[in-house]
Amino acid sequence: MRKGFYKVLIAIMSIALIGLMIIQFYWLNLTFRSGLENFNTSVYQAMNATTAKINKYEVEKYYYKLDNVNNDLKASVDKPQAFTSQIIKDSLGVTYAYVTKFVIEKSMVPISGVYNDSLTKANIYTQEKVYKIDKDSASKGIGNLNLNLEESLRDGTYTIENMARWDAGTTPLDKRISYKMLDSIFTKELHRFGIKATPRLGVITKDSLLTNIKSENFKEKNIKFTVPLFYDKDDHAEYNLTAYFPDQNYVILGDVIPIVSLTFILTMIIVTVFALAIYYMQMQRRISEIKTDFINNMTHEFKTPIATINIASDALKNAKIISEPDKVKYYADLIKQENKRMNTHVEMVLRMAKLERNQMDLNIEDVNMNGIVQKSIEPIRFIVEERNGTIFEEYNADKVFVEGDPFHLENIIINILDNARKYSTGKPQIKVKTYNTDKHFVVEVADKGIGMSPNVLKKIFEQFYREETGNVHNVKGHGLGLAYVKKIVQLHHGEVVAESEPGKGSTFYIKIPLKS
Repeated sequence: MRKGFYKVLIAIMSIALIGLMIIQFYWLNLTFRSGLENFNTSVYQAMNATTAKINKYEVEKYYYKLDNVNNDLKASVDKPQAFTSQIIKDSLGVTYAYVTKFVIEKSMVPISGVYNDSLTKANIYTQEKVYKIDKDSASKGIGNLNLNLEESLRDGTYTIENMARWDAGTTPLDKRISYKMLDSIFTKELHRFGIKATPRLGVITKDSLLTNIKSENFKEKNIKFTVPLFYDKDDHAEYNLTAYFPDQNYVILGDVIPIVSLTFILTMIIVTVFALAIYYMQMQRRISEIKTDFINNMTHEFKTPIATINIASDALKNAKIISEPDKVKYYADLIKQENKRMNTHVEMVLRMAKLERNQMDLNIEDVNMNGIVQKSIEPIRFIVEERNGTIFEEYNADKVFVEGDPFHLENIIINILDNARKYSTGKPQIKVKTYNTDKHFVVEVADKGIGMSPNVLKKIFEQFYREETGNVHNVKGHGLGLAYVKKIVQLHHGEVVAESEPGKGSTFYIKIPLKS
């Protein structure tokens, strides 16, 4: 896959995913706003129904008081009648409205049948009703009763609602309604309109002053809903019912929380799959590059010994060489040595393949690690001394036996030493030290080579990884040595770590558990 196409593909997938997330959040916002609108409408309907019931209940009390007056007025509406009204106020400030009705009944009493004479007999009946109104001296806006009260009562212009409003305006609020009654009615209305939220209620005056009719911990700053509760005689709101809901958002989202949760989970799954897809695409791309690099490295590693073998083979065909036994032996040894080198590369690849498939069989036995270290140093010593370098040895371990495979343990130490040699400039200076920690045998290999950057240090145990300078590999190899070291150490339940600084060299620590 070309690099440019790879980037375009990631960009398209990212745009599609971002677009999907934007649509999801837009839909959730739209759902919430719709739920909020329905919630507000239902709350106002419940509040209006509550105030209507409270006002109806208050008026019904006055209907009961004036029931007889109304019945009498209606019963005698067709009879000759007369009304009188009188409004008086006593010394205590109590106002009385006297309504007096006079009904006249007439009958003809015949005296003689000649002239059809008759005597008219008139009976006058009087009914008197008293309506007592307690007037609060602190109340304002309450006017006097109409002097023509009887006319108003008779033609319906002065209704019981007017009378109730006139009288209630003189009554303290806490005697007109209680919080318990208000909360009970409002809660029922909320349930009727499908609202399950918990309200906070409060009654305020027309001047927005909070009264004592309120919920516990009611906060004026949180008020969101307001409707008129009681009116004065001029149909102006005297008191307002207010409310807010602390759990409003939770209730609105209550029905869609399962959908929101499912949407969130699915979105996270899509994001995760997208991230994994990008990760594996990058990994596949990197593996492809690594394989290409590995093939190039292996080709290079095999090219030199093959060329050497070809030269040695041609030399052995030369008649002059055949006649000289020493030269024949030299070229034969050279062919064997190069063949062994190629075999070593092949074996390393095969061993790593087995390790990857967990097919590596270890021949576990008691191993003297000091002896393994000494044996591993010997083949490297000659190469180091050819460059006028030195290997310093220091054996401080008292406990030297571990349970492991001597062949592979020797190979991992050789790999570490060989890396120290290859990445040392000039005369190699390598220090090998053994010692014990609590339950481990430790092999420490330090060099004064080129060192590694922190970024490189994180990757050195990965398969096929090799540090580069520019686009050229400065050191021969195929990037399997340290990956092999880590796998073998892990199979021995140990640990391998590295420390390094550019220009100051590197130090490797191999820790293998001691025999118990």
